[in-house]
Amino acid sequence: MAAALLCLAGCAEGGNEGSPGDDRGAGVGALGASARVETLARASLRAPPPADAVWVADEFRVRPGRALARGGEFAFVYARGGDPALQIDGAPRPLTEGEAAAGRRRVYRAHDDAATVWEIRLASRGSPVPAGARRVFESEPLEGLPERAALSFLSVTVPPRGGRTTIHTHPGPELVYQLSGTIDYQNALIGTRRLRPGGLEGIPPDTPVQKRNPYREPAVFLSWFAVDPNKPFAPAARF
Repeated sequence: MAAALLCLAGCAEGGNEGSPGDDRGAGVGALGASARVETLARASLRAPPPADAVWVADEFRVRPGRALARGGEFAFVYARGGDPALQIDGAPRPLTEGEAAAGRRRVYRAHDDAATVWEIRLASRGSPVPAGARRVFESEPLEGLPERAALSFLSVTVPPRGGRTTIHTHPGPELVYQLSGTIDYQNALIGTRRLRPGGLEGIPPDTPVQKRNPYREPAVFLSWFAVDPNKPFAPAARF
């Protein structure tokens, strides 16, 4: 059973960590330090989620000159390859690689080259993979998911040779997927782990966390949040 959601207007904006006035709900907040954060999309959870809710990501390939219609369940849409033409909830929304949108009814079209999109959504644990898709990941069940959560989808770039975020917490669960490069990921529950491309880690609310990049190449990870919109998004913390 899918949770009821509503995409907020705009659904995409850029910014740096520590942006003033953006520390509540699903905003960037006081992540601080040297990492660069982009808010790719936002939404609101309008009904209680499934008791065993997880984040799932499914990959779809759209062939040149063809269209793919998807709908019924809310999803964050992430353009993984190519430049898919997207119609979302009846409105055109062109995407270039690395951009995202959010909504329920989605129609993808590819131009001269094939396009690849990821759909990331809240679902019950063990939900089936849609026909024609590849399951990229399924998270562990989310702990402490607020009933009326603000959702956000962020892209974070951590510069090499000492780049880092602050140590902080979130008022809801976070899921991290390592897209490129390598980071040392630390939270108060597991200690420090090295995350390479394809690495997946999640934390429950109010868990101190930090991401560091002591390596030679920039690192990019994607994050999904479901937080209490009435609390600061990323208050400072200590291990």
